[in-house]
Amino acid sequence: MTHIARILTAVVAITSPLCAQDTLQLAQLQESALRHDPRGRQLGLLDAQTARRLENLATERLPQLSLTSEATHQSDVTSVRIVTASGAPPQPPKDRWQALVNVQQLLYDGGSIAGRRALERARLEESRETVHAAQYRLRTEVDTYFFTAFLLQERERELAALDDDLGARLDVLRARVREGASLPGEVAALEAERLRTQASSAEVRAGRRGALATLAVLAGERVTELHVLALPELSRVGATAQARDLGIVRARPEFAQFARTRARIGREAALTDVERRPRVYAFAQAGYGRPGLDQFNRDPDEFWIAGVRMEWRFWNWGTLKRQRDVLQLQERIVATEEDAFASALERGVQTDLEHIARLDTSLATDERIIELREQVERQARAQLSEGVITAADYVEARTDLLEARLGRQRHRVELAQARARYLTTLGLTSTGTENRP
Repeated sequence: MTHIARILTAVVAITSPLCAQDTLQLAQLQESALRHDPRGRQLGLLDAQTARRLENLATERLPQLSLTSEATHQSDVTSVRIVTASGAPPQPPKDRWQALVNVQQLLYDGGSIAGRRALERARLEESRETVHAAQYRLRTEVDTYFFTAFLLQERERELAALDDDLGARLDVLRARVREGASLPGEVAALEAERLRTQASSAEVRAGRRGALATLAVLAGERVTELHVLALPELSRVGATAQARDLGIVRARPEFAQFARTRARIGREAALTDVERRPRVYAFAQAGYGRPGLDQFNRDPDEFWIAGVRMEWRFWNWGTLKRQRDVLQLQERIVATEEDAFASALERGVQTDLEHIARLDTSLATDERIIELREQVERQARAQLSEGVITAADYVEARTDLLEARLGRQRHRVELAQARARYLTTLGLTSTGTENRP
């Protein structure tokens, strides 16, 4: 016996890692779903997009080159009506043309480039939080299919145990029929119930395969019937949920999105103030045309000019003020959206809190019901063996026990699901920390 025990211990030690490897946790599937979500690639694309925009803004500090040309004919030109000893001076040509190379260097922009760089970064952070908020909804979807698959997994186990029990009862009854102690109808009734149990088990397996297949698509992992789903340990949620201040818990990514939106609006408001500041440029032109800078020279000539120029849009007809008003209205809109979202979360968790309290009480009742049903089933089993009751009576007692156990399991799953939904709604993990990507 000692040798056999050592062999069994070795087998358990070898197979334990395999069992652990085939066990799937809810948090594990949620994280896999976030990693597998195609929207995750948007984060890198958004970074690259912002980097290109910042590069474009940086070029505004570099010399700006342009080439212009024009040809004109004017109806009149400046004339000099003085006649000297050498004759009348030449008249400027009425047909004029020139080609110019322009160089402009920004010297002072009033903080416009720095403001627009800050605005681009604020837009990037807002876009990233928008992606995180969209991805977060996957957690609720994973929760739904995980707990559906888990409930079907446990129901399949109960049905398998019932099938084994009915098979053992059938063997006993068939032996009693051969001995003339029971009627064939008893065997038929028990066999019919076993077939019904096997049909229910096949239906449950099909539903579980469907839920696991959906989880596999969401998580981007191979999830089969060989994997065992482990119910998360969330028992502390029921004790601490009522004490939590819902006005403080703002861990959902949507709240970060609202904050980033306000930051972006603030950057836009600061940029409107910059638009009223003057700008200073250094410029130079080199050209070739007729006439050049010498208006009386009728021959094509080269020329150049350089200097400093200031631009100041000191009057804008109230445009900037109206832009600031628009941005203030946007901030108020964001504030109302945030308040509405927080109110929706607070309303949403109330049902979960009531479910948690009710199911905590129901589980204690379920345990007592199962104890009583087990007593009835043991008595019915003994009476069936003695031929006191019929197989139909035993099946009824065994079915009542099965329903009691399934009811307890259903309540356990519903309790875990309500706790997980409560945490997911608030944006918290099973450890109470923020659920940040």
